[in-house]
Amino acid sequence: MKTTETRVKSILGLPGITAGLATAGCVDTELQGVIIEDDIEDPNLMVAFVRGINSELHDNMRDFSGVWWYVGSATDDFNNDGTSSSGEEILEYRNYSDRPGNFPWNQLHEAAWAGYYGVEITTRVFAEEGIANHPLTARSWIISGWAERMMGELFCESVFNYGPGAGALIGPNDQYDPSRSVDTDSIMRRSLNAMQNALTVAEAAVAAGAPTPDGDERIFDPVKLMFAAHGGIAQAAMLMGDWDLAVSHAAQVPDDFILYSHADPEVEDNGWFDVSFQNDDFTLWNTPLHRVFPDDPRAPWIKCGEWRSDTLRTRHGSSRDIRDTGLCDRTTGYGGEYRAESNRMPLYSSLKSETEGLLTRPDGETGEDADFPMVRGTEMLLIRAEKALLDGNLAQFTTLVNRGRAVYGMDPIEAPTSAGALEYPNAEDDAWSILDRERYVLMHLEGRRFADMRRWQHPYIAESHAVNPRVEAENGAARVVYCMPIADIECDANADFNCPGVG
Repeated sequence: MKTTETRVKSILGLPGITAGLATAGCVDTELQGVIIEDDIEDPNLMVAFVRGINSELHDNMRDFSGVWWYVGSATDDFNNDGTSSSGEEILEYRNYSDRPGNFPWNQLHEAAWAGYYGVEITTRVFAEEGIANHPLTARSWIISGWAERMMGELFCESVFNYGPGAGALIGPNDQYDPSRSVDTDSIMRRSLNAMQNALTVAEAAVAAGAPTPDGDERIFDPVKLMFAAHGGIAQAAMLMGDWDLAVSHAAQVPDDFILYSHADPEVEDNGWFDVSFQNDDFTLWNTPLHRVFPDDPRAPWIKCGEWRSDTLRTRHGSSRDIRDTGLCDRTTGYGGEYRAESNRMPLYSSLKSETEGLLTRPDGETGEDADFPMVRGTEMLLIRAEKALLDGNLAQFTTLVNRGRAVYGMDPIEAPTSAGALEYPNAEDDAWSILDRERYVLMHLEGRRFADMRRWQHPYIAESHAVNPRVEAENGAARVVYCMPIADIECDANADFNCPGVG
């Protein structure tokens, strides 16, 4: 057991901090002061260092104002009345008359930057030990790639001042210019670059027989990192419209594969647990998950409250119209809430599944430290199925969809008779409607819905639908908004950039 005490230094005017880091079986470390490169460049600190970088990514999902909240509020993922402080910025009817504040704009940039920094440090540290490719470097690349992908899925555009070449991937021949924004395609190009680098490192680590750092297979296993990099390439390539690249890498991922954004139970939590069962800002009542796909095992939910009679289901009720089912009592580990939307709707909360998901750890237990899936083999099958649908191959589409359903023990679908078209509400009677259902349920509440709606020009937004009947009645039709504008923090902090209006 080695103990390392760092020198106390300060950089960038940041105040001193004290933190305890521990890597199982090898090092107890006390770090005092702001850590700079001379302090951190110790092989014994690299596992803890990359765990910290991973936390920067996980912060985007666990926080009440995280990616899932903004995407869910703007889509049909959940029914949000906009009464919370963050909900006021992105009401359920998608009124972006004001820019979002700091989160998640700053946190996504921070996670991407942290990953790139991790690549730089781990590469340098392990090169001194004669290791050309290391799983910790691969994980750092993957963290940056995921952060960039999430940014491109959520925001209409971005401003870059970090990363390889400080923006060399803005465009084919562009020089970095902090006074202008870049479009979603440019963001995805950065995600693709990070994932391609991750794949190169992970494949080399696997070929060299590199062990899993710290024995943590959930986030550091080089084989899993290799599959995750293939999946990350497929995700970014699909969103860029490069279907050949997307399909070729999606096919490399096993059907039952999952890699997570990891939550450490000692230092992190899952905001969904608190928000779902102890908060009344939203409910799954009246969403497609409740109305159209109620029995899908990939995204189960629980009725904490229920209408007292069927006649009340068709209108926006009052607190007297809702009864407590007792299923979410505090003694069962939940918060005891049973009403939502200012106590005028029943609270329906998400449990996700027993093998993956927001409120369920990989060991099958629900809790505040649950992990978030980031790459799945079943998502890769749907990427391939969508390409088959675009090609008009309904037989192959059906085969790929059914392979994904088989992973969850679900009955196969019958081959649709036509490609059809997207619709809202979803009638599930043709190939496009089936694909919409499969992606919606599989990745429900994970911050992925906005990107699908944008690239599909989904009728939920295009036709100005709304989940919340009160908000729709009071505010009229929703604005057609498929992504979020650049946040206030960029407009205020970047003197070179003039934010366009959003009113």
